[in-house]
Amino acid sequence: MGVALFFIVSGFIMVHTTARSDGSPVYVAEFLVKRFSRVWPVYAVATIAYLFVSLDGLSYLQEAGNLRRFVYSLFFLPIGNGAPPDFGFPVLSVGWSLSYEMYFYVIFALSMLFGRARWAILAAWLSISLLLIPYLNGIVVLGTHTDFGFKRAYLNLITSPIIWQFAVGVFIGLIYRSRISISNKTVINLLLFASVSFVIWQYMTQFEMGHGVLEWGCSLIPMMLIFAIGSKQRQIDAPASLSYLGDISFSLYLWHPLVQETLPKLFVRLERGDLTSGFSMLILTTVASILVAALSHRFLEVGASNYVRNKLLLLLRMGRGRKSVSPSAAIS
Repeated sequence: MGVALFFIVSGFIMVHTTARSDGSPVYVAEFLVKRFSRVWPVYAVATIAYLFVSLDGLSYLQEAGNLRRFVYSLFFLPIGNGAPPDFGFPVLSVGWSLSYEMYFYVIFALSMLFGRARWAILAAWLSISLLLIPYLNGIVVLGTHTDFGFKRAYLNLITSPIIWQFAVGVFIGLIYRSRISISNKTVINLLLFASVSFVIWQYMTQFEMGHGVLEWGCSLIPMMLIFAIGSKQRQIDAPASLSYLGDISFSLYLWHPLVQETLPKLFVRLERGDLTSGFSMLILTTVASILVAALSHRFLEVGASNYVRNKLLLLLRMGRGRKSVSPSAAIS
């Protein structure tokens, strides 16, 4: 559910935060720098940490194919040896979803170069990659476990039906930016209650639990749409604790596999393997994951990511400055 919701929110947020895009190469370049800096530093550190803590470090890289897997993992490329929608897990398993996210950033950035035609261009590309190419290959489906069998792993990724979640998020973002609204607060409250209840019902019944728009999208898409429209007319507050979990959620996503694997091993070494299962271990690994994520957010997301972003933006602006100075002006 988290991955499906993440893709929907991602499309929505990109529309909302780039509403003032002027379509210039400068704006697009800075958009990509900021997105890359936000994701890569903490992901790279988490991947390397997982490599050395859980996979025996350098000895793992010496085995056939593992060095390639590590390099592909760091650069958000699908490994190509697994089933959809991940097409082969990277070194840090949860990183498979970030391969899609980086792809979203690139196609979204390129569409901005077309100015007012950006949404038509984006829609055209999504139509080509999600409808035309699969159609020419013999099948158009919405199920995310469909394997089109392309020889190139990245072609399998960009044609995956999981991308419809991102496309729907973009559409919801455009609705949010439009004049569409619901003025009656009672109706809004009832719709909010119904949409959240639908998500809870789907979870409790285990109905269509996949990543697709007709799977978890059945309840998440209506909920996201109603929250987007409803928030235009009424303030929807969240508890501070949940807002903080939202702030650290990216680090929590990246670090929880390492915590969940390391703590049970530690208990086994202490000869207390009887404590490695059950609800108590769930609580312990959850608390530990939140603590690690809080540190990661403070020192990697806020610290290292901002440092990388500022350095890359400085290099970008210095490059533009050199190009804007003519040879004669430079000599004088």
